[in-house]
Amino acid sequence: MLTLVRPQPRFTTLSWDMVIRLCHRALDRTAAWRSRTRQLDALSRLDDHLLADIGPTREQQNSACSRLFWWPL
Repeated sequence: MLTLVRPQPRFTTLSWDMVIRLCHRALDRTAAWRSRTRQLDALSRLDDHLLADIGPTREQQNSACSRLFWWPL
């Protein structure tokens, strides 16, 4: 006689410490993304005179500003 046994699902219990650390990581990542968004927005608004002051060319500015906010700078 053949008996089929279904595997039991594996549930991992999370401690409150782990939940808090995951929340902090999510908040940190969100803050980094918001900061990067503000930086790219400010960079996109620079004129030629200000770009000449800080060094990048217009092509480098366009390349940096076309990146998505979750990509590291």
